[in-house]
Parts: sequence; C-alpha cells; structure tokens
Amino acid sequence: MVLGFGLTVAGIGMGIVFTELIVLVAVIFLISIASKMIEGKKNSAPAVVVQKEEKLPGAEAEEKKEAEEDEVIAVIAAAVVACFQGQATIRSITRIAGASAPAWSHAGRQETMALRQL
Repeated sequence: MVLGFGLTVAGIGMGIVFTELIVLVAVIFLISIASKMIEGKKNSAPAVVVQKEEKLPGAEAEEKKEAEEDEVIAVIAAAVVACFQGQATIRSITRIAGASAPAWSHAGRQETMALRQL
C-alpha cells in the first residue's frame, strides 16, 4: 500500500514537470514566430546600397596577424624585463613549429597532470 502511494506521487510530479516543459516549448515557439514577424517588418524598409572599396582578402588578414605578433613580442619582452629586473636581454623570439596551443597552456596542462599523479 505504501509503495502504491509513492508511485502515485512520483507519477504526478513527473506529469507536472513534463506538462510544464511542453508549455515552455510552446511559449518559446510563439516567441520565435513573433520575433520573425517583427524582423520582417524592420527589413521591409528600403535598403541603401553602399559600395565599399575592394581590398585584397589576404592583405587585411596579414596586417592583423603582424599587429598581433608585435603585441605578443612586446608582452614577452615586458615579462622578461619584469622577471629579470632589466638584467637580461632578448636576442630573438621564435614560434615553435607544430605547436597547436600556446606554451603557457601546455605548461598548465603538464602541471595539472602532475598534480593528478599524487
């Protein structure tokens, strides 16, 4: 008799949860339909065509990559100066070929694996 009451309570609880989930899905569906209708009204305004000057696709990417490399070099130089308090000089900075992740990320993984061995 006690087992039957517990199953009844569990069934009612699960029924309420699934009913609310179905209502939630319906509300999200209605909201998505309403947002599409609103976007459709906004997009019905006349479009203004603006012609941009065409650039070579690789030129912009190269400029961005060079700027990022310059920033990385500056950060590395600042870190070395801070660590050695100006007593060290940087002769060259080279990227390790085949490294899929930054060296600091690799060092963090190694440290985590070493801690798990304990």
